Amino acid sequence: MSKRKSISKKLRFEVFKRDSFTCQYCGRKAPDILLHVDHIEPVSKGGTNDLLNLITSCVDCNSGKSDRKLSDSNVLDKQREQLEALQERKEQIEMMFQWQKGLLDLDDTVTDQLSEYWSEVVAGYSLNVNGLKKLRALKRRFKVDEIMAAMKIAAEQYIEFEGGEPTAESVELAWKRVGGICATKRQKKENPALSRVYYIRGILRNRLSYCNEGVALQLLREAVERGASVESLESHAKEVRNWARWRNEVEEFIQSKSGEDETVDG
Repeated sequence: MSKRKSISKKLRFEVFKRDSFTCQYCGRKAPDILLHVDHIEPVSKGGTNDLLNLITSCVDCNSGKSDRKLSDSNVLDKQREQLEALQERKEQIEMMFQWQKGLLDLDDTVTDQLSEYWSEVVAGYSLNVNGLKKLRALKRRFKVDEIMAAMKIAAEQYIEFEGGEPTAESVELAWKRVGGICATKRQKKENPALSRVYYIRGILRNRLSYCNEGVALQLLREAVERGASVESLESHAKEVRNWARWRNEVEEFIQSKSGEDETVDG
């Protein structure tokens, strides 16, 4: 006679879950009745605590069955169902792993293609380990077409040449600007009016010998918020001759409007 081993709480739960908390003899379900875990092949006749030899039974059916076995057909049917369920579960887990691996492979492929595109845009240069790390971070925030467009813009605007070859400093600067360009283009798309502000900043950058682009953008935004028309700001940017004068005049406008707001509030 085999020695009975206790069934762990975890194993009992797996059996109940597999059988939908339903007695496999009479069909009654928890919580209407108390459930036990029964052995298909009785322990007294060599049955083990293997999952395939365990079945959900209500207390009444389990008490009445004693150590009698289910009919051979019931045993075979039950074990076949369990095997089929386990096989299906295994196949689904394998499919999930394949799917996840496919996503990782696809992610690597996209990263490689974007890296190759940057090498085409900036001939003779490729991304190092840190560059690839930044590229992966960009892919989490932006779409592939957004990144590609930003790469092209960065190369056109920031890369300088010496002897017909891009300088390493300008290539590094261009790459640093890719993320900002992606963000800017998305903001313009979401807020079309904002594109005029960036256009005016571009005028300043191209006309003046020096232009702090970050400060210029902030002042332009504040000026628009204070009531300045983009037409007047554009005209002013086309006429001003140096950065200091442009900045002072825009700041004076903003301050004057701030004073009017304080007067109204008072």
